[in-house]
Amino acid sequence: MPASDRDGALRELGRIAMERREEAGLSLENIFERTRVRVEYLRGIEQGVYQGFPDLVYIKGFVRTYLGIIGAEELKDEFMSWLNREGTPHERRLPPNNVLGNTTYPTKGFKLASHFGLFVVLFLVLVGSGTYVWYQWSNNGGFPRIDPSLQLGATISDDNESTDALTLSPDNFLSVTPETVPLSEPEPEPVPPRLHIKANNTEVWIEVTISGRVVFSKTMRPGTEESWDLPATARVRYGRSNVATVTLNGIELTNASEKGTYDYNPDGTFNRVR
Repeated sequence: MPASDRDGALRELGRIAMERREEAGLSLENIFERTRVRVEYLRGIEQGVYQGFPDLVYIKGFVRTYLGIIGAEELKDEFMSWLNREGTPHERRLPPNNVLGNTTYPTKGFKLASHFGLFVVLFLVLVGSGTYVWYQWSNNGGFPRIDPSLQLGATISDDNESTDALTLSPDNFLSVTPETVPLSEPEPEPVPPRLHIKANNTEVWIEVTISGRVVFSKTMRPGTEESWDLPATARVRYGRSNVATVTLNGIELTNASEKGTYDYNPDGTFNRVR
């Protein structure tokens, strides 16, 4: 799939999403205040330009959050389909710790240091091997010589006296087989801390506070869903008991939506406050 097709499709989806946002009467700043997703990322989604974004897992999370706020969840599958296709080679990815706030690009010193360390290890191995060969040569007067009279299948005897025969055959030689080195499993993509709440079969009023700011406060209709990234602990108040499904970092929680107040932490733990 040419990169131009993917870029064009993402730009068109972004344009449609921008129109839906404007119809909802929301600005990018409004969405930032409710989701804490930086304005430049929101603008990049609407323009179909993803240079400077974090890893793909974060892009998907931003898109889901953005579409949920503007009420355009039906665009999610098409967004995900195009995002999963190979991007342009010049797209620049930032590490996860650059998701929020002002950041600087990491230096390349670690990569250079890793190459230098590998060179030192290889050099030490070569020196050690050479030293061992030299030591064996010096103590044995050179490499051991094999009597040409000893042929495969021949026996050794002393003045025709009966001795234990030594037969040289292919089975006498040491066979060296390379050790099987297990392949390490690839590290899973990091999952950003995220809180997801879905109203079940009854309306439920909830209030969500993150970093001291109320990002959501209204009654959710049955079947509606809301999601928030968790740069810090989210405090959630429920107006009714057991009428919402709570998912934290991709794991559905049990007994986590009784009437009252709960703290949901970025590390996946939660506790009832009152």
